[in-house]
Amino acid sequence: MNTALSGVMPKLLKARQYHSRIFAVVMVAVLLVSEPRLGWSLSRNGLFFLGYALVILGAFGRAYCSAFIGGRKNDVVVRSGPFSVVRNPLYVFSFIALAGVGMQSGMLSIMVILLAAFCMYYPKVVAKEEAFLTHKFGEQYVQYTREVPRWIPNFELWNEPEHAEIMPKFVRKTMMDAAIFFLAMPCFVLISILHRNGILPVWLVLP
Repeated sequence: MNTALSGVMPKLLKARQYHSRIFAVVMVAVLLVSEPRLGWSLSRNGLFFLGYALVILGAFGRAYCSAFIGGRKNDVVVRSGPFSVVRNPLYVFSFIALAGVGMQSGMLSIMVILLAAFCMYYPKVVAKEEAFLTHKFGEQYVQYTREVPRWIPNFELWNEPEHAEIMPKFVRKTMMDAAIFFLAMPCFVLISILHRNGILPVWLVLP
């Protein structure tokens, strides 16, 4: 593989991380001065814990995916486990976890913003990644795109091997990245306490 082609994926990853961090900073700034219109009630508690369940599903789903991809995304076309039913399972599980974070905020408007941002940004990221993989693997990857959906899993295609080659370093990194989603719950609780005690101002009351 030529040098220009080998540098494509690292550049895409760096750009994705940069844009994600900028968006995260903006959202944190908004959340610091916002509180839910829905007060603490049975409905909000239910939304809070449902969101936490989705965060667990998304985080552990990403870790499970990493056992199959093993840092080999640019080396082979992986078609086992989660990658047998959907082409981008890591992003799918990130979407689920992000929905959970939005629910934990108690503000459905925040959840809509998070998911809308994901839906506007990540399809472009995936399109660039798939263009790279098509260029590298040719017909093998094109055939994969014909048979396996991009976003909506088709569980009839499930194929789980008895053994899989795992790179512990990659799994550990994925788990550490996914752990960020678990910070949402204590952060929302802390922000709520700071609002109640007048330490942080409330400029926005959102549904």
